[in-house]
Amino acid sequence: MKVGAYMTKNLMNSIWFGEKPTLAKSEIKENMLTSATETEVLFNVIELFKTGDFTQKPLLIQLMNYTKDESVLNLCIRVFLSVATHEDLRNSNNLRFLNEATEVLVDTFSSAATTSLSLEVIPYLLALLEEWEGVSDTATILRDSIDSFINFEEKIGEDATIGEIGNFYFDYCQGKDANSYYFGQRLSFPGDAAKKLIERVLIATNSEEPLKMALIPSLLSIWTGQKAPGDYNTIISASNYKEFIHYINELSNIEWEKGQKYFYGHKI
Repeated sequence: MKVGAYMTKNLMNSIWFGEKPTLAKSEIKENMLTSATETEVLFNVIELFKTGDFTQKPLLIQLMNYTKDESVLNLCIRVFLSVATHEDLRNSNNLRFLNEATEVLVDTFSSAATTSLSLEVIPYLLALLEEWEGVSDTATILRDSIDSFINFEEKIGEDATIGEIGNFYFDYCQGKDANSYYFGQRLSFPGDAAKKLIERVLIATNSEEPLKMALIPSLLSIWTGQKAPGDYNTIISASNYKEFIHYINELSNIEWEKGQKYFYGHKI
């Protein structure tokens, strides 16, 4: 249970889902079968995903829709969005938990939706916005999440109605490849995210500022399975900026395909 204690801390609070597994795939599967709690099941499913084996995704979805433990559900949501395909998101039965989601869980879903890299997540965000529009903070998170995908605020204004956003989304999708994954209105590509990270690092180094970048270090860590050397609050200075340079150089040696989605170095 020592491993479980470590994983709890790491998975709940870190920018990724922990180190790559040291156990063989067969051992992870055996541990899954002998798991005594939902938390143990979830941790073992995640470990299996890290090996590139996504056969237990239905188990994750079942746990996500039936658990009564909010902390387990919170983590299920984050993991699901990180490994979900377009097809997974098109099937609304996979997200039945949203029908009775609390404000906290809606916030989790909408904040993590960007990590799905899929335009298929937006209809759920629009439906949630319609339901939660009266809750200012939650509505803002939902709108920001939608905007990160389709940049509607710049085109039709931040006060656009839900109907206007929906119409804009429909038109936006006409010019996109339904089989590709997107980040920031461009085909998803770790190299582009790495470039933004290093640009921010170089700027922050000059005045020894915090990195003040949350999503990109997290995405790179999850996509590659190699943890970024800092997070939002990391002070960047002459003593640590080279760690970021080394990190980016390592990622540049890996062959990535534009428009694809990765989890711990494995293509989804």
